[in-house]
Amino acid sequence: MNKINTHEEIIDLLSVGALIDDQSSMMLLDLFADEVDNEIQADLVSELMARHADVSKLLEAQNQQLILNEAALQRHNTHLEDLVEEKLAEIHASQLATIHALVKAVESRDDDTGAHIERTSAYCKVIAEKLLERGMYPDVVDGSYAEDLAAASPLHDIGKVGIADAILLKPGKHTPDEFEIMKTHVSIGHHTLASVVEGYPENTFLKLGCDIARCHHEKWDGSGYLTGMKGEDIPLSARIMALSDVYDALRSRRVYKEPFAHDVALQIIEEGRGSHFDPALTDLFLEHHELFEEIYDCLSAEK
Repeated sequence: MNKINTHEEIIDLLSVGALIDDQSSMMLLDLFADEVDNEIQADLVSELMARHADVSKLLEAQNQQLILNEAALQRHNTHLEDLVEEKLAEIHASQLATIHALVKAVESRDDDTGAHIERTSAYCKVIAEKLLERGMYPDVVDGSYAEDLAAASPLHDIGKVGIADAILLKPGKHTPDEFEIMKTHVSIGHHTLASVVEGYPENTFLKLGCDIARCHHEKWDGSGYLTGMKGEDIPLSARIMALSDVYDALRSRRVYKEPFAHDVALQIIEEGRGSHFDPALTDLFLEHHELFEEIYDCLSAEK
């Protein structure tokens, strides 16, 4: 083997080892130990350590840059997600505003104030929130149920668009034939919303709206319409709507009646417990009836 006289020559041979690990470097040092003197070995070790330090600093700088790049990418992704959520919220709000405008136009035909949908929506939300607090109907009522129900409740009488004014606005009692026609607003509303749900099967509030439109005139004892379903066969959303709708109807002026006071409405609803209304919901309503009175007073244009 040719004698190696300078540490620069050895460094060139060991440069790969320096980039790998100390053990590899020392193996090469052992190989050439008889070819170099102590001074060269000392210089060689110093040079290798310096190169290791440089490589370590380079790797550390690269790691720090990767961390910074990942953090910047995460901030960018979070910003994009926030923008998407904001736009979806805007679209959802505009859709609800459009639906409320259409429903309000329908409601204004037989509601002097036009505030019926706002009040019933608020009543439904209160009941749903109290159910959630009590842990009642946990298979149905979750964290988003109250908001979805409040959004869906204005759709309950959308089918009235198909009822002639002569019947809808009749100041006296309907004849049996007129009442049969009046009852069809339930099926009209249900079929209208069901066709929309087919196109948007994942839309929760539309599904609730469909159930409410179809079943909010059903009664707990089976004496309601259109199908005569009873008890918990009636969707919970419709049972909540039934109580909310009746309370607001009792409190409001109509072409065929003057408004009742809160205490009178309270008594009528209590009398309907177990016949017209779900007993558990009725008890919840009676326990928190002051909230319903506050909502009516706050949202009523007649106060």
